[in-house]
Amino acid sequence: MPGTRTQRGELKQYDEPEWAPLLRLVGRRVVADFMWMHEIELVDGTAVHAYKHIDTRCYIHLDESCHAYVYEESERYRPMDPARVLRAVFAGLSGLAGVERPQVEESFAVLERCRRGEYPVAW
Repeated sequence: MPGTRTQRGELKQYDEPEWAPLLRLVGRRVVADFMWMHEIELVDGTAVHAYKHIDTRCYIHLDESCHAYVYEESERYRPMDPARVLRAVFAGLSGLAGVERPQVEESFAVLERCRRGEYPVAW
């Protein structure tokens, strides 16, 4: 995983979605619960894709190698363990209107695989 210092990032594009990093992290079933929002370019040249969960409205930012980042402030991004970010993204999932038990179970199964380091997953 990259260092723990924040890096500045700037919006690169929001026209051409890139699903591969999220697919590798969560697999086909859970990827459908997200929207691709945009691509950021960090000062070191790393492309980072922003994905927003359709129910919790929380973001996960992933680079092409499935390293996760969190947005802090002033266009700065901090590397973070993907499981930790997914835990925050899925935290409010149970109990939301319209969210059914199978979706919650699949999401938390992905989280458990990430905690064990079992990613990227096969599509």
